[in-house]
Amino acid sequence: MRLSSLWRGLTLAPALVGGVALADAPQNHRLTEAAFLEALDEQHPAFQSLTDRLGAARADQSQAGVLINPTFGVEYEAPEGTTHQTTWTVAWTPPLDGRRGLRVRASQEAAEAARLELEAERLALRMRLRAVYAHWAVAHERSAVIGSHVQFIQQLAAQMRARAAAGEASGLAARRFALARLEVESQLALAEAEELRAHSEAIGWRSGLPPEALPAMPPLPEVPPGMAFTGRPDLEARKHEVEAAKAQAGLARRVLAFPELGVGWQQQDDEGQDFEGPTYALSWDVPIFDRQQADRIEADSRLAAAEARLEHATARASAEFEGARAAYERVRASALEVADGVKDTDAIIESAASSYRLGEGSVTDLLETLSSVLDSRVAALELYDAGLAAHRHLEAAAGRPLTAGTGE
Repeated sequence: MRLSSLWRGLTLAPALVGGVALADAPQNHRLTEAAFLEALDEQHPAFQSLTDRLGAARADQSQAGVLINPTFGVEYEAPEGTTHQTTWTVAWTPPLDGRRGLRVRASQEAAEAARLELEAERLALRMRLRAVYAHWAVAHERSAVIGSHVQFIQQLAAQMRARAAAGEASGLAARRFALARLEVESQLALAEAEELRAHSEAIGWRSGLPPEALPAMPPLPEVPPGMAFTGRPDLEARKHEVEAAKAQAGLARRVLAFPELGVGWQQQDDEGQDFEGPTYALSWDVPIFDRQQADRIEADSRLAAAEARLEHATARASAEFEGARAAYERVRASALEVADGVKDTDAIIESAASSYRLGEGSVTDLLETLSSVLDSRVAALELYDAGLAAHRHLEAAAGRPLTAGTGE
């Protein structure tokens, strides 16, 4: 039997380069990353748990535009004697001092900032789901790689035992193959345990996941030309926070309030004689002592802080984007190169096995070759995993989805 037939299915390159399932897996059981991300819609509990701030901001926006309620009063006087007086009054403060407009503007900007913050948090949730899926996919592929290696070693160990029993090979060689088998079987147990944990984590994020579903390895797409970080929702939120702070600062400087206006009707009964007529009132807070000094200090401080946050966030976002793009391009190129290189490791195994059969190589040479092949394939998978992580960081730095799935 040829060694390549025993090693069939171990080659990692198709899964790594194309982002598709292994050839020997049922395609109807393969779950893509895009399908996994479809669970992250507006009804997902993880997303719903983030909407409280937006709800509060929209409530403030609704309240900011509400007019002040009028005041209705009734006053009845009956001093000693025969005189009785009843007065009905209605008082209201018209919104003509500019404060209502500033409050509405501030609340609108704050609500828009909250909406954009929610979009940024949704993107962060998407990154979390992508990380969960990548963990599951990589763990599954690692189990497949080591599992194929285990099958090959088990067959070699059985053949070596048979040869040692027939006197065609030394007992030491058979025991060394048995030890190699135990080593890779322990690696497989750890890999399968990690895959079980990753699968359980995926189910926790995507309820209703079929138990027979298997993850397809995500691709490593090229960086779109002309890609930039402009329009990031968190940066746009900082801009609206600045505008809201400007409106609040303007509101704090509105010292003079419009007076409260009142109209009414008064009736007097004096020893059977009735007198009645309208009444007019004006009530005005005169800003002699309290001129909102504290409010202005606080508003100016909030505005300065909001502008500083915007400036710092923009500078940091620019640096993060450039670093994330360079890192992804570097890791992607290396991951694809290494994945392409491990495609020819079957020939290395064939050569080492032929050398051993012809007496030109030792058991040590064969075992070291097998170990090196497994290490190179696992290393290629780990490098590809690093590429997936780098792509997620690039997506976060760009502030928008870069692959298919919910959130585009």
